[in-house]
Amino acid sequence: MEEAVLRAVSWHPAITASAGRVNQSAQEINVARAGYYPKVQGGLNSGYGNGSDGGFRPRATLQVSQMVYDFGKVSNSVAAEKAAEEVSRAEMLENIDTVVRDTTYAVIEVQRYRAMMTVASDQLAGVGSIAKLVTQRTDSGASTKSDKIQAEARVQAAQSQILEVSASLSRWESTLSALAGVSGRVALTSGRSQTLSNACDVLEPDWQQVPGLLQAEAGKREAAAKLALSRSEIFPTLQLQADGSYDIAGSTNYSRVDNPDFTVGFNLVGNLYEGGASAARRDAADYALKAAEASAQAARFEAGRSLNEARGQVTGLKQLLTSLASRNGMMIETRDLYREQYVQLGTRTLLDLLNAEQELHAARFDAVNTEHDLRKLDADCLFNSGLARKAFRLNGTVVRGVSL
Repeated sequence: MEEAVLRAVSWHPAITASAGRVNQSAQEINVARAGYYPKVQGGLNSGYGNGSDGGFRPRATLQVSQMVYDFGKVSNSVAAEKAAEEVSRAEMLENIDTVVRDTTYAVIEVQRYRAMMTVASDQLAGVGSIAKLVTQRTDSGASTKSDKIQAEARVQAAQSQILEVSASLSRWESTLSALAGVSGRVALTSGRSQTLSNACDVLEPDWQQVPGLLQAEAGKREAAAKLALSRSEIFPTLQLQADGSYDIAGSTNYSRVDNPDFTVGFNLVGNLYEGGASAARRDAADYALKAAEASAQAARFEAGRSLNEARGQVTGLKQLLTSLASRNGMMIETRDLYREQYVQLGTRTLLDLLNAEQELHAARFDAVNTEHDLRKLDADCLFNSGLARKAFRLNGTVVRGVSL
């Protein structure tokens, strides 16, 4: 199971896509930080003047500006982009956990149907043995032809069940191969993985590792930073600016002192009117913050609820598994006793014998399903507690260039 999970994480395209978004968000932080540094702009002004030196006068221009104080515009923008990166990182963790859970599910289902195939084969062998016995008794005149037909019908039913189990097994083997990124069947042991052992013993999630909550909390920080940014945008920005231009045409009305010309000074720049855009941005950021706070509460509730639901089912299923184990032993004794009474004493009918055989294997099917349902609940507990990456030793590793 552990190798299958690591294979799935190593190639899955959903994880690759989310890692790309994390790296993109990291570069957006650098874009926001660029607001702290000087800006140099240059160009060519091809204007036409109507003064004494009018006419076509192309001028080369150069502008250098440095933000001095902006009432927190750049810092809030950086904070918003950092929070956005945390959101992307949490989304990546959620994708990893989902791939881990889906792969674990697939492994468990393959184990389930391989175990069911064993039971179904034993059932066919058991019913076939009874059918062979009935055929011999019918040929010798000890049983009726209807007994033979009834036994053959049970054999066909057992064969049909094998086909059903085989189809489900093939489907889950294909699913597991696709998740692991391999062709052909995946070799698996039938036992319970130690990684899943006692996963439902945890009392509450590790809130620092639950991706849904991490994503919601980062969304809150992003919304708060955007709200602060929208509020700071109503204030002007003070910047130091130097402008220079050079008359390429070389007008005769300009002295050499005037060409090129320079201006240096402090500029105070702000938006006087934007058609209500500033107020709309503030309102949008405020609503986003409230939505993010609600999302955080929902994520905490959902993780806790799902974990408690899984834990609540474990106790009952363990008791059921114990009961089925004891029932299996009794059913074996009952079948053997009925067979002896049918053959030697004639106190049991063929229907009694066939039903005893069927009930024995039905109990075995129930035991297989219960055991693997317990394994799936352990996988659910790992996922909902945020401990899946720790259990599979993914914490601290680097996936697609992103450190977990």
